[in-house]
Amino acid sequence: MRLNRLGRLLCLSAALVMLGALSQPGSVRTAWAQQSGPGKDPAQADRKKNSTESTQATTIIRVPVNEVVTPVTVTDSGGQFVYDVEKEEFKIYDNGKPQQMTSFGTEMQSLSLVIIVETNDSTSALLDDVRPLGSMFSELVMGPQGQAALITYSDHVDILQGMTSNGDKIDTALRTLKGRSNGIHLDDALALGMQMLENYRKDRRVLIVFSDGFNLGSQTGKNEIIKRAMNSNVTVYGLGFNTTKALWSRPQKDPPPDLVNESVARAPIPNMAGTPTQMDNFYNTTIPLPEILLATGETVKATVFKNSLEYFASYSGGRFYKKWGKSTVQEALNQIATEIHGQYELAYVPNNQDEEGFHRIKVEVRRPGARVRARTGWFNYVPPK
Repeated sequence: MRLNRLGRLLCLSAALVMLGALSQPGSVRTAWAQQSGPGKDPAQADRKKNSTESTQATTIIRVPVNEVVTPVTVTDSGGQFVYDVEKEEFKIYDNGKPQQMTSFGTEMQSLSLVIIVETNDSTSALLDDVRPLGSMFSELVMGPQGQAALITYSDHVDILQGMTSNGDKIDTALRTLKGRSNGIHLDDALALGMQMLENYRKDRRVLIVFSDGFNLGSQTGKNEIIKRAMNSNVTVYGLGFNTTKALWSRPQKDPPPDLVNESVARAPIPNMAGTPTQMDNFYNTTIPLPEILLATGETVKATVFKNSLEYFASYSGGRFYKKWGKSTVQEALNQIATEIHGQYELAYVPNNQDEEGFHRIKVEVRRPGARVRARTGWFNYVPPK
């Protein structure tokens, strides 16, 4: 009996509470709104906001992430380009560690190209083979959305034509080529070309260099060229002038002041402020000498290269063509254009970003007889804490 009476009292109390709530217009609607959308109670909203901000402040950690991108050329055992490789057939390694591919593309990006020509007295007779190449650059290499610039070098570096999408301007500039003096500031020309390309970060970036491949008197160091090409994802292709060896027996002379070279700024280093000391530490450290896969399928050490341009091209994933002649130059340029427009582009975020120094990139294709060529690696500088 007491239990029944207690139950009736509880039911009566509950009914009175409901009547009290219904007698206050909006209270039930407000309670619903607090759970479902606009019209939230300000006090509760503030408490929720403060709680969220407190949680975010203690859980969000911002870590700089570098995405490494590399163009990849795939050929068969006969040297012919292979265009039908699927994403699943690629494997990519960074310092031997398997990486998860973040993007895979086969469509050609807009191309930013810098053409570099050695124009000294030793190459004057060979410039006749270069002057008529403007139409090949505009039709085959640049394509409808590409752009190009022209640099010449001897004892100083000149921008003969700035970046333009007008192929006629490149053609006109090439036809004005002429030899002058005996300087061979190849490395300074490469540095300036890379600086120009670094302004076009979303484009495919390529240097095509007509040169004997040797350098003398440049202010830019060899290590700086390699690291700049690695971290800016610039591919170097060389077409080797066949000049006499007499010039290289001359003693090195102090280079004259060169305002163009002095204006070449070093590329910024990822994840660091870029103080003079840090820049020197980055660019002056030793470059490792890994094995490199040549276009012929032969694997060699970097020390076997006979000239700087062959060295730079192989490190960047490009090629160096040694034979020189009017027909062979046009054939080589045609092969370069075919390769550039037929490459795969792979990207990944390294899972070993804490490893300082040179990161060796290795790309494999699970297909019998396939040969893969990509840039050799990238260089990671971890600033001291």
